[in-house]
This record gives sequence, structure tokens and C-alpha cells, in this order.
Amino acid sequence: GRKPTILVVEDEVLLRVALAEYLRECGFRVYEAGNGTEAITLLKSRKYMIDLVLSDVDMPEVDGFALAQWINKYRPGLPIRLVSGDRKKSDAAKDLCENEPFFAKPYDLKKVVAFIRNAIEARAKRRSA
Repeated sequence: GRKPTILVVEDEVLLRVALAEYLRECGFRVYEAGNGTEAITLLKSRKYMIDLVLSDVDMPEVDGFALAQWINKYRPGLPIRLVSGDRKKSDAAKDLCENEPFFAKPYDLKKVVAFIRNAIEARAKRRSA
């Protein structure tokens, strides 16, 4: 079948590349965006089948919160998980994302992968119900 597809949105290039590579090694197809504007452009195109968005909160132009709001409005049901080095942002993230919506940086990569797999599985079950 099709590989689960993740969109990693992170303005810090080294972090984005490292996370994307790790996720690819774990068997995911990964697309990358350097900011929320790039992510929205990619999501609008609909040519990419994205199963989950993992986005940093602090980015220029369109931040992670604005991206989550856009996804909730225009791509409802698409899971998004926000990431930040600032724990204070977790309360705002809870309003925009389902379940445990927030990862603090630096994050535990095994927890990230477990979350992604669980979120994609839950979404597939909701769709088939």
C-alpha cells in the first residue's frame, strides 16, 4: 500500500532535514516546508496526499498556530501536531489540535513516530467507520 505521508514544517533547516530524514528511515514519505506559507501552498495543491502535519510554532510569516487554524478550516480532519521550544505555547496548541497536540523541543523522536503512527491509524479508522 501507500506509505503514510507527513508534512514537516520547520524554518530551522537543520532541524527540518534531520527530522525528515529520520521519518523517512522509519518508513514514511515526507514533504518539507520552510514556513506556514509554503505548507499552505503545498496543502492547497491537493496533488500531495498528506496524512499528518508536524509544524513548528515559531516561524516567520505564517506561524504554526495560523497554519493549524487554516488546516482546521480548509482541511478538517487532517491531524496536526505543533512543536516548540517554548512550553508556554502548549495551552494555545491544545485549542487547535486533537489529543496531545504539542511536542516540546528537543523532542523524543521515538515518541514523535509513535504519535504519527497512532494518529494516522485513528484517522483511517474514522474514515472507514
